[in-house]
Amino acid sequence: MNKTPKEMVIEILNKGQISQQELAERIGVSPAQITRWLASAQPKLKHFQKLEQIYQELAV
Repeated sequence: MNKTPKEMVIEILNKGQISQQELAERIGVSPAQITRWLASAQPKLKHFQKLEQIYQELAV
């Protein structure tokens, strides 16, 4: 998988299975941090790994 965190978040949220708030809770960050990733900030490795796991679970 060669998607950026921003691309994964956009696809997860567009799919509509979970909200930004839920995504933030599952990753262990604030909703504001998800917003930063949408603005191209890079997550810490542990958060990126959780994001990837959620992305794969939802089979976006």
